[in-house]
Amino acid sequence: MAKPTPGAKNLPVKYPSVPDSEAGPSRYNEPDIPTGVDRVPADRFQLGDTRADLRLRIEQLLQRKEAVPDDAWAQLGPDARDLLVEMLDDEAVRSREEVLHRVISVIGQLAVKRGITPLSSILADGSARNVTQAYAANALGRIGEPAAIEALVAAANVKDDMVRRQLAIALGRIERETVVPHLLKLSEDQSIAVAEVAAEAVGRWEQKLGRPLGAKRKVATTKSAGKARAKKKPAPEEG
Repeated sequence: MAKPTPGAKNLPVKYPSVPDSEAGPSRYNEPDIPTGVDRVPADRFQLGDTRADLRLRIEQLLQRKEAVPDDAWAQLGPDARDLLVEMLDDEAVRSREEVLHRVISVIGQLAVKRGITPLSSILADGSARNVTQAYAANALGRIGEPAAIEALVAAANVKDDMVRRQLAIALGRIERETVVPHLLKLSEDQSIAVAEVAAEAVGRWEQKLGRPLGAKRKVATTKSAGKARAKKKPAPEEG
């Protein structure tokens, strides 16, 4: 009889070796490979009609580098306009300045009247950056509603020339005679860039009313105008 090897543990029972070809099925079988129905589409996801899907469509348009035509936004329906306005208070949007500016611009482009109140709040927010306030003023002018006059006038004493210029442009777009006194005041602004656009707006009112309104038109020298352009950041698109 063979002696046990020192240190080795002997199994209490000897199990016969079974070839793999004769072994039965394992106890825990792997799941079947998913069928074609369960797999992710190979080309792209098909968006549905939920509010989350609409948000994704809006974000896709906002991320486009080229200008998005109005009909592309119109195809999304009126709910998209409401969602754009709600995005102004979205922390995820506010944390990305370029996205916030794009949202503001689109609201102005589409002349969404519901946007007047939140845009007015941005314009009056002392903690907002000047460029953001300029975008808000520009959008309010594009909407062109008299309801925006109060907010535009209240911000007329802001120190930044770029913002005041956009305020003058915005007031000039609103077809209400009550803007004339404010445009006259801005036509005397110390910044030629502000005064010239305000004076142009007053000139349009003079033609419309058929009488002079007394706007003072400042003329910029080549040297001073060049310095002003060098110091200021580009304002939002005015066209």
